[in-house]
Amino acid sequence: MVVFGLTDLFQARPHFVSSFPEPGQSMASPPTAVTVTFSEELSPESTISVVSTVTEKATGELSYSGGEKVNTTSAIDIYSPPNRSLKAILQLDLPNGLYRVDWNTLAAKTRAQRFGSFYFGTGMPVPDHILREGTNSLREKDFEYEEGWRASALGGGFIFILLGLFWKQFPRRA
Repeated sequence: MVVFGLTDLFQARPHFVSSFPEPGQSMASPPTAVTVTFSEELSPESTISVVSTVTEKATGELSYSGGEKVNTTSAIDIYSPPNRSLKAILQLDLPNGLYRVDWNTLAAKTRAQRFGSFYFGTGMPVPDHILREGTNSLREKDFEYEEGWRASALGGGFIFILLGLFWKQFPRRA
């Protein structure tokens, strides 16, 4: 059963490599697009989104939206060889504020999933408490399949049952 359970552990997963803007970066104005590059080739089902968490009003007052989506389109970046980047095109004329980039990746070959997020600021720095979470606000984690673990355990259990049924058929040493 251990062998079956460990197969998920050793699957190649798309890990964060780089991005524009970088995690925790403070920019003078919002970018027109956000690109995140990964270590593995991505499946077309991979997604990326950018949300506004804090915006700065013209008066300088901060408004906490809690996660309004600000990208118009998103997909695998066709200009990244070989399909290792996700790109989100942002709305025009975004206000200064704090933005979060979220992704859910699926490896093209192994179908292993990974998800993550990071923050960047425009016209304002990323708050220290966010920068302390992960590396410059970068967080990513493997997706854990409850169903997959159950299937592995059931498959392993089935093999143990067969082994028990045929145990007497194996030759014994004196």
